Amino acid sequence: MNITVRPVGRGGRYAALLGTRELCVSHTPFFTAARVLQREGFPDDEPINMSHEGSSIISMRSTIREAASLTVRENDHDDICIAPYTEGPPRMPFPSVGVHQGQAFVALG
Repeated sequence: MNITVRPVGRGGRYAALLGTRELCVSHTPFFTAARVLQREGFPDDEPINMSHEGSSIISMRSTIREAASLTVRENDHDDICIAPYTEGPPRMPFPSVGVHQGQAFVALG
């Protein structure tokens, strides 16, 4: 089963498509689409792939069970990593205060 992703507007969100059906729009389309498929009753051991619209290159590969159990997170050092998915509201970011070219700013994240 192949999930095709395409960018949606700005901000790093992607639509995840199964054929012509849009499964979700997300910052983590592969993992979110796997959770949608899992909720709909697709077999957990079903292999899934992800490719970008217009490309034949497979970007990610997994099973529905494995992909549904994961998400992408940033750590305190702004490194991006794959991490276990937990349901619930997203964590509230802690503001960071900084100075750039003499101007104070508050950055969330």
